[in-house]
Amino acid sequence: MRLMRSSVFMALWLVFMASLSAGQQNTPAPEPDQNTSPSTLPGIGEVDFGFRGTAYGDNSDEARYQRYRDLRNGPFAEGFRWAKANDQVYWDVRATHVGYRDQQYVLNYNRFGKVKASFAWNQIPLFFSELTRTAYTTTSAGVVGLNGFPQQVQSGAATSAIYDTVASPFDLQLKRSIADFRLVYSATEHLDVNVAFKNIQKTGEQPWAGTFGFGNAVELAVPVDTTTTDLGVAAEWAYDRGEVRVGYDGSFFKNNINTFVWDSPLRYTDSPSSGPARGRMALWPNSDLNTGSISGVVKLTASSQATAYVSLGNLSQNDALIPFTINSALASPALDRPTADASARITATAFSFNAKPLPRFWFNVRFRSYDFDNHTPVFNVANTVKYDTSVAAFSEGGTSPFSFTRKNTDVDASWTPSTFTAFRAGYSRESIDQTFRTYDTTTENRLRLSADATGVQWLTLRGLYEYAKRVGTGLDEQSLDDRGEQTSLRQFDISDRTLHRFSAIVIATVMSTLSVNGSAFVGRDTRPDTGFGLLSQDADGGSIGFDYVPSNAVSMGASYQYERYSSLQKSRQADPGPQFDDPTRDWTTTGADRAHTVNASIDLLKLWPKTDLRFAYDFVHARSSYVYDLAPNTTLPPVEQLPPVWNRRNRLSADARRMITAHLGVGLVYWFEKYSVDDFAFNPETLSTVAQPSFISLQYMYRPYTANTFWGRLTYHW
Repeated sequence: MRLMRSSVFMALWLVFMASLSAGQQNTPAPEPDQNTSPSTLPGIGEVDFGFRGTAYGDNSDEARYQRYRDLRNGPFAEGFRWAKANDQVYWDVRATHVGYRDQQYVLNYNRFGKVKASFAWNQIPLFFSELTRTAYTTTSAGVVGLNGFPQQVQSGAATSAIYDTVASPFDLQLKRSIADFRLVYSATEHLDVNVAFKNIQKTGEQPWAGTFGFGNAVELAVPVDTTTTDLGVAAEWAYDRGEVRVGYDGSFFKNNINTFVWDSPLRYTDSPSSGPARGRMALWPNSDLNTGSISGVVKLTASSQATAYVSLGNLSQNDALIPFTINSALASPALDRPTADASARITATAFSFNAKPLPRFWFNVRFRSYDFDNHTPVFNVANTVKYDTSVAAFSEGGTSPFSFTRKNTDVDASWTPSTFTAFRAGYSRESIDQTFRTYDTTTENRLRLSADATGVQWLTLRGLYEYAKRVGTGLDEQSLDDRGEQTSLRQFDISDRTLHRFSAIVIATVMSTLSVNGSAFVGRDTRPDTGFGLLSQDADGGSIGFDYVPSNAVSMGASYQYERYSSLQKSRQADPGPQFDDPTRDWTTTGADRAHTVNASIDLLKLWPKTDLRFAYDFVHARSSYVYDLAPNTTLPPVEQLPPVWNRRNRLSADARRMITAHLGVGLVYWFEKYSVDDFAFNPETLSTVAQPSFISLQYMYRPYTANTFWGRLTYHW
């Protein structure tokens, strides 16, 4: 258990308590209406530093508590800021979490009317687990091995249980380092040049899966070493009635480890029937995206405005292709070409027109399109390799380069018959033309109706109803039959559906210091033409809360929210032959998700002189279940239901700050967080060893934690 240095914390506590009783002898803080903005000062700054420590309960998942934060014990510089300004120039320098894995540095510069620039350096950690274990060792970049132990297992001298005894613990984590530069240069009164550059480097490891079949799967820590570079350059010309922008945007992804190779835990030599001694897979490929665009805005008469945007882009990827198999005991089929030679032309447009022709009437029309034109040549495949154990004919004969065109049209109108009421209506149409899907085209029409009552001083009402219907055309049932699928199977993202959804919000100001609020939503999504797949999904929920502000020094509020989501899916367990058309082999899955959320807070600002107190509490409980049902006259064996999956989080925070002088403040912060989880697939009871019955695991588990974080801080202003 990690503990903070209590002596340092106690010293800060004594300083804080002493300051509460120090009276008001010190120099008073500036009055609220006194101008202290950077533009009137030669330089202002703030530094916030102190000591932080966390005490964990027994067997706590420290990595999950931190996740995207670095909460190590010890001294820290929570924040630093320095700003300087005059009538011509403004400088701003900021730093947070200096020296930690989640540190950030920001520099802003503005020479008013001429140059505006910023630079940010930001690091974001991702902690998976501090208790993961693996028997694999890295032999070179992208290659991990088992140090000869598979030879003992293959010869019978040892069992796979040996991997639990030789596994070593390690921290499983990633880190993103982001450099972000932006510049706006005003070449003339009407012409600006914009430059943007962002570089994101991701390094570390993350959980990965490799398999040699259902009885020999491996969980691995795959190495991650990637860089994404985004570059944007644009010129903007503005005039009295609008502006025009011409720009270039490039995005370049580079992976320094393109292939991952790992040892099989059960085999030391390649075999044409039992499988290979190693596995191999391609990782994320390098890719380039270059886009040119032109856009404009023009203000018209009758309080109207029109906008237009057109972009043309090219996406390319040409990494070397790996062979069909790494198994040297098999003759790997020849590749149709050595590299991917993948490319696509991307055309995107967006147009809009909005106007207010009458004082109480407003409307808006928008059109958007996105065309992904895949130019990748077909990769011919006559034979493939199954499970790295056998060469087999590939019935489809090659790849199917996927292309699609999506078009969206939106029309919205608003009528305000009185100061207190507004009625809105909207219509949307989305059409998608696509290749190599069971439907050639899908079209969804959506209607929106809403009413608002917002002008009444003590009451706000908002209601929205949506109706949507999606229909597909050009159904290709033969493509399903060719793959051995049921011809009544429908894919959820393009299947015909009917959607009804209603939502409402109510806010009532009971008195000048108290308001209550509530909301509710109901959604029904049905798919009557689906035989197998997703048949329906429902969503319901509501919330209630209040806000109480009796004075400028005191404010408090609380809310409760409930959400329910459910779905019904249908399938058939059948092999080719008579079983394939036997409805007694049908089964369904009913999914149910429930979530309860409670939030409460109270702020006491200057209730005591120079003292701010803030308290907050959050509670979240979520539960998911999967219930399997069989047909009434089923010929399938009885099913064993899975236990529900749930998680619960309690979080309490307290923040106290006291200004000792006009420049020096002292503060204390306390966080309490308790997380409980029960997931049958990732419990410590399930993943109790590296060597599982049918796979080798990292022991990356979903574990609970209890954490108490304290920190004392000093803040100095100048």
